[in-house]
Amino acid sequence: MKSKTSEKETFWIAYADLMAGLLFVFILLIGGIIVKYYLVQDDLKAQTSEHEKTMVALQSSQKKSAELEALNKIFSEQLEKLNVENTDLRKQNSIYFIQIEDLSAMAEKLKKENFDISELLKNSRTEATEKEIKIAFLLDQLTQKESDFNKILHDLNVTKNRIRNLTGQKVKLIAELKERLGGKIRIDSESGAMTLNSSVLFDKGSSELKESSKESFKTALEGYFSALMDNDEIRNSLDQIIIEGHTDSDGGYLYNLALSQERALAVMNFINEWNKDERLQKYLIASGRSYSQPVLTDGVEDKDASRRIEIKFTLSNKEAMEEIRKFLEFDANATR
Repeated sequence: MKSKTSEKETFWIAYADLMAGLLFVFILLIGGIIVKYYLVQDDLKAQTSEHEKTMVALQSSQKKSAELEALNKIFSEQLEKLNVENTDLRKQNSIYFIQIEDLSAMAEKLKKENFDISELLKNSRTEATEKEIKIAFLLDQLTQKESDFNKILHDLNVTKNRIRNLTGQKVKLIAELKERLGGKIRIDSESGAMTLNSSVLFDKGSSELKESSKESFKTALEGYFSALMDNDEIRNSLDQIIIEGHTDSDGGYLYNLALSQERALAVMNFINEWNKDERLQKYLIASGRSYSQPVLTDGVEDKDASRRIEIKFTLSNKEAMEEIRKFLEFDANATR
């Protein structure tokens, strides 16, 4: 009887040990699952944070792209406005020539009237005082009209010369640039822009200037800037010297926009490394244009030519515009 009771107690002790072991294994399994859960949560948080940073950087890039597009649109609108103003000035110039012819005829008529009045005075000295006053008044008006006519003619000639000088100034500058650099560097006959192929200056996809191209590039830039800076009249008429980076249409627009901007800045930094002329530095700006202005041949993009750096300039006509504005505001009543 005792033997059976002992066996039964031994069974329950073994059973209890087995259950305790299974419970320990279960607890270890639950603990492992909990630890794995927290590790996965930490990794998920890190990935979420990295994703958010990436989204913020992308939004910032898109915002900068939108700002650059807005600036390009403003520049285009200003250029179009200036072209319209130049067209209006040409029309006004034609009108002024017609007015001058009318004024000349008026002057001749007034001179004849002056002669007739003088004859009338000689033959009518005994006429009433009222007529003598009227004649004096007419003579004074004649003198004033002749003075006004001479002033209008003088102002018109000054304005015509100023406009002619502005037009000829750029033509002369482009001719000088072609004479200095035309044999080595391509100079655009219309805009005066200096164009260099990007493959000469940069490796594909890179914005770092090649060491092998720096010396010849520096020589070309020195000649170009010398033509702009050495002539006081040209330098005082300068508005901007623009360094433009252009790419072909391979790849995305934003990628090419960033690459073209980085290349333009690399050229500007290279210029500032060896050129310490503060007069030049205040005119320099760098602009990336992506593939917004490709070079086309028979309507097809020439990708090799599209990958380029352009150095161009713009002239300011503020002084001429101010002179024309003052001339147009001349009091028309003075001619009546």
